[in-house]
Amino acid sequence: MPLPSRHRSVDRVGQGHVKQHQHYKRDPGFVIVQIQAHFHFRADWYRQGEACALVQQYYVVLRSVLRRRPDLRCCLSRCRHCRIFFLTHPRNAGRRDLRCPFGCREAHRKQRSTERSVAYYTTAEGKVKKKIQNGRRIQGTTRAAANPPVTEAVAFATRMGGYVAMVASLIEGRRVSEAEMRQRLVRAMRQHSMARRRRMDYVVAQLQKHGP
Repeated sequence: MPLPSRHRSVDRVGQGHVKQHQHYKRDPGFVIVQIQAHFHFRADWYRQGEACALVQQYYVVLRSVLRRRPDLRCCLSRCRHCRIFFLTHPRNAGRRDLRCPFGCREAHRKQRSTERSVAYYTTAEGKVKKKIQNGRRIQGTTRAAANPPVTEAVAFATRMGGYVAMVASLIEGRRVSEAEMRQRLVRAMRQHSMARRRRMDYVVAQLQKHGP
């Protein structure tokens, strides 16, 4: 399954918008997490703006990985909804009904869950259960405030961490735990922040040097 031709230009040093050598050193997990932060549930969410630039970087890294590990080509999949490429677990190799881990999979899961709930609560049994739940919710408001539940955002972040660890395990040929992956992501984010700070310091120094 080849990557889209409109992204192939970034695979050549100096001919695309992204320099090749700058991104081979980046942790794939860090790039994946950066992309996910720009997700919106629509088919073209990664084809414009900052998300587009990040996906170009991501495809450079992905193509590099597949060149070094051609055995992983069977794990290359494409999202059924937004059509972005991603690596999946070997047990899903060859499937064409998968949705991407950046958000389409989670959005589809929530959609189906909502549809099932709406269908159930329109039945006689569902209406009775809803009434009971509403009564319990009123009685338990104070207790719930004291013990806030885990939010869906936190749950999704946990699942995303699991996916990134799975990808790292495939690439490195060893088991990478979620705990190890979190440490690596934190380290990568700190290095990214330091590099950005150094660039800003340089810009400020140049402005002070050549300013009016």
